[in-house]
Formats: sequence, structure tokens, C-alpha cells
Amino acid sequence: MANATPPNIAADGTGHTLFCTDTFYGDHHDRLGDLAPGLSVVLLGPDDATPEAITEATIAFMSRDVWPDRARAFVNSLYQASGLDWFHVMSAGIDGDIFDTLKSRRVRITRSAGASANAMAETVFMFLHGLGRDLRNAVDRYRTRDFSWRRWRELEDRTIAVLGYGPVGQRIVHLALAYNMEPTIIRRTVRGDEPCPARPITELADVAASHDILVAALPINDDTRGIISADVIDGMPPGALFVNVARGALVDQPALTAALQRGHLGGAGLDVFATEPPSDDDPLWDMPNVLITPHNSGASHGSPQRVIELFFDNLAAYLEQQPLLYEIDNDLLEPLTRKE
Repeated sequence: MANATPPNIAADGTGHTLFCTDTFYGDHHDRLGDLAPGLSVVLLGPDDATPEAITEATIAFMSRDVWPDRARAFVNSLYQASGLDWFHVMSAGIDGDIFDTLKSRRVRITRSAGASANAMAETVFMFLHGLGRDLRNAVDRYRTRDFSWRRWRELEDRTIAVLGYGPVGQRIVHLALAYNMEPTIIRRTVRGDEPCPARPITELADVAASHDILVAALPINDDTRGIISADVIDGMPPGALFVNVARGALVDQPALTAALQRGHLGGAGLDVFATEPPSDDDPLWDMPNVLITPHNSGASHGSPQRVIELFFDNLAAYLEQQPLLYEIDNDLLEPLTRKE
């Protein structure tokens, strides 16, 4: 079981110390004071050096302003936070060495699931529109003043398989239905209340083989690593599209690259990669049927504030010793509570 909040901690935050960035604290110190006037604060300052008082931190909040430039400094500080009881992270994914370390210490971890769902789903459809309109070649034609037109493929009536049905997958399905597409959900357990056909994740290969588009929106863990295998990729219909806004490690990237090179797949929209950034000589860079973004599908103007709101919701619940939203069970790596 995860650590319980010590019963002698006051609901006003007395006895707790929050580790956060100077930027977050500068923008929200009044709100923190209203919610938890007894809360002490340790800041990651402008020099990004680990603060001497980091061992006093019982709560840590990794806000969006950390990424990407201050992420390493923030994480390095967490390794020294020996008294940490609860950590709220800006992302939905919780893969990485720091999470393994914190889990081994029995630190409670909550993630910002859903905060970037809308942005990530919009990125999926940006990719689909761009691939459907042959965007990379269209830009090249624009640069040469080529005004010739070509027919393009609409999204309506296309079949789309959405792998993962957390907040991101739910939003992708919602938009697919709005486009009059034919979505199928692929999830760990089919509940029967999904808004469209749903299949268990064990049937991934069969579903991918019968759909025009496969979208990865699945968390990475030991069970899902490499789940989009060469067999899955090679079994997709000729001309099918693949989009990944989840994690690069879900995919057999050499198999994906080969399928794109030989023309088996019609195109791919990739926000994530096995190695980031891809090497300069990675062939994916130069493929006209591949669109690439730098792991920023969730980096919209609205995502940071949604992360902050979720942290404040959880801070209030934490101080009142109530269940936390999107808490991860350190043994099972599954949500204990979920807001969907």
C-alpha cells in the first residue's frame, strides 16, 4: 500500500513542505496561501541548483514550466528528497528511472491524466489531415509556386482503431465520431458501455488488420512495450496510416520504418520515438509520407493550467486525507482513482 498522510499533519498544511519551481510559486503563492497557509515551500530557483532544504520536502509538484529546460534539474533534486511523501507530475506517463526510485521509497505518485487529452487528440487529427492532404509535398509545391491541384482523402467513413481508452483515447474517439468516422476502441478490458465497438488488447493484430488507421494512445509499461510489433505493422492494410502520440517504445520502430519505406503503409504521424530526438540520419526525417513533431502533442496553451488545477484539486484532497485523482498504485502501476 502507498504511504498514508501522517495523522498529525494539519489540514492547513502545517508540517508539510512543497517543492516546486520559483515560476509556479511566483504565479500561485496567493492561492497556495489561501488553501494551505501553514505550508512551507522549497523552490527550484533560477540557477536550477538542488536546494539545500530539499530533504524537508514532503510534497513535490512538477509543473509544466519545468519542461524541457529545467526537467533534469528538477528530477535531480527529487533524488535527494528523502522525506518525500507525495509527488504530482505534469504528465500522464510515469515511465523513467525517477519513478522507479520514488516507487521503491513508497512515495505516492499522481499524474496529470487528461490535462493534455484535448491537445493530444487535436494533434492526432492534425496528422490525419496532413497525411490525407499530402502536406509535406504540398508545402514543397507551394515553395516552387506550383498551383496544380490533386484530389485528397476525406476522413468521413474511414475506419480508425484507437489503442488505449484513457482520457486521450476517449477524446480521439469523440472527435472521430464527430467526423463520421468508424472508430473501434482497443483497451485492456472491454466494459460494454463504450460509445462504439470495443475489442480487448489481445486482439490488437486482428483489429489493426481491418482498419484504415491505427492510433497509439496507450501508456508504456512492461506489458505494452513493443506491443505494436512487426507482425501488427505488417498485418495492417496496404496504404494504412499510423499515428503515435503516446510513447515511442510501444512500437517496433525499425519495422515501422521498413513498412513506410517499401510503401506498405501510406503514412505516419509521429510525435514520439524510440530515441529522442531521432538521429540526424534516421530515414524517417526525409520520408514524404511521414509527419514529425518533437514530443509536444500535449504542449498547448491550455494544458499547463489544467495541470495546475488538477494539482490544486489533489493538494486539497491530500491535506484532508481524501483519495487523490489519478494516483498510481506502486505495486500494480494502475490508477487507484480515476476521473473520466
